[in-house]
Amino acid sequence: MRRLWLPAPTFEGERAALDDAPAHRVRDVWRLRPGAELRVFDGTGRERAATVESASPRAVVLALGEAVAALVEPPRPLVLGCAFPRGSRGDWLVEKATELGAARLVALDAGRAVLRPGAGRLERWRRVAVEAAEQCGRAVVPHVVAAAPGAGPEELSAATLLLADPGAITTIAEALASAPGDEGAAALLVGPEGGWAPEDHGRWLEAGALPVSLGPRVLRVETAAVVGLAQLAAATGALAAGTR
Repeated sequence: MRRLWLPAPTFEGERAALDDAPAHRVRDVWRLRPGAELRVFDGTGRERAATVESASPRAVVLALGEAVAALVEPPRPLVLGCAFPRGSRGDWLVEKATELGAARLVALDAGRAVLRPGAGRLERWRRVAVEAAEQCGRAVVPHVVAAAPGAGPEELSAATLLLADPGAITTIAEALASAPGDEGAAALLVGPEGGWAPEDHGRWLEAGALPVSLGPRVLRVETAAVVGLAQLAAATGALAAGTR
């Protein structure tokens, strides 16, 4: 079943007139014709059945039907704070984090970060997140934001902070088991490939972050982010079989 993200105002109506990229995808890439069925979602957890009403070179119109049960989201919101790498590696990171169930992606302004994303880069990552949600079955699109310089835990909106640290011996599962409470978002912090600068490392520890190990190997940023997020998802039950 093909799935398409629609912005909230369009999602609310009985019909949706598509233009530009969405129309091209439905008509020319997916080659859906009048009568074809698909699903539409708004990125906040709502999903509806839809049918192609018309698909001409000038316009594509969908008839929007009943609400359908969306894929279950993780029991605890998952947040990834990361010193993003450059280029397509950052795109890949956003795609995989979306597939793993991240609710929020925060580009950290670490001292040794090689990238401080601007508005254009953030908008690109948001498009990547939308496409990944369409593909993987989620009705939720993660928020993608950039933290302000020197920002602390408030940027992550998380009750539990886990700091990826090559010197740590505690696993993510062990750290979560020792953390007080099991409610609220859980955030994983991944530093740049040059490692956390001492001031960044100390600042997160002072904020209450728990140092965790991602394993014995030296990982690139995007690998560390995906490995760590997968471990976090498994430890919080986000990878358990869901139902619609």
